[in-house]
Amino acid sequence: MRTALSWVMATGVIAAPAAASAGRTQYGWLFGTEVMPERGAELQTWVDEQNGRDPGNIHWTTWGFTALVGVTDQLELSLPIEFLWRDSDATEPSFTFREFGIEARYRFVSSDPVDAPAFAPLARVAVHRDVTVRDLIEVEADFVASTTTPSGSVHALVDLGVTVGITPDDQQYVLRPGAGVSFKAVGDLRLGAEVFAQINLDSSTRSWAAAGPNLAWSHGRFWLSAAFGIGVYHVETAPRVQWGIAF
Repeated sequence: MRTALSWVMATGVIAAPAAASAGRTQYGWLFGTEVMPERGAELQTWVDEQNGRDPGNIHWTTWGFTALVGVTDQLELSLPIEFLWRDSDATEPSFTFREFGIEARYRFVSSDPVDAPAFAPLARVAVHRDVTVRDLIEVEADFVASTTTPSGSVHALVDLGVTVGITPDDQQYVLRPGAGVSFKAVGDLRLGAEVFAQINLDSSTRSWAAAGPNLAWSHGRFWLSAAFGIGVYHVETAPRVQWGIAF
């Protein structure tokens, strides 16, 4: 029973990040390939939902925030924490402090506007401590790659992630693939679309996928991105919005 509960909590929310919980991105659910400059700092927050997710008509809303720091021009550290509201046909609504952790993101190429190549790969590793299931640790890894046109008018990205929920008795694996495209619209406003999924390798009924439009806007040190996922498998809607301000 304890192992089953651990798995439900581990796979219910993606931090994706995102679950994107670090670094500026043009997407809602996908991690970007930008990192903070050395000694740079940023505060970031996000809200996302999974509505009508099978089994049990589950509804999740997560709210999280993080502090980011640029260790070097290519290495970034993040310290996220996250809160969770949950409801389903079988449970009463609840709100709780869900998890905290540490994340590292390494961009393999320069971020300098003059030297940065069009193709930018990035690796992300995260360890999250689940507060609600005391013996559960979540380990996440992502490989993210983006490319852009010389003018920056078109940006495309692929995010391949995996989450491992580890308890003393079991390990559970979830794949988190996603891809998106973003087009410069007017000024600093960008519009596009993305597709993202959670593929539970142990139980297909807990897998889900969504696709939909996204937008991104930046103004000086402030940025915002969002996506409205329309369910294509085992979920009705999956919206997400995040924003940050650099110091």
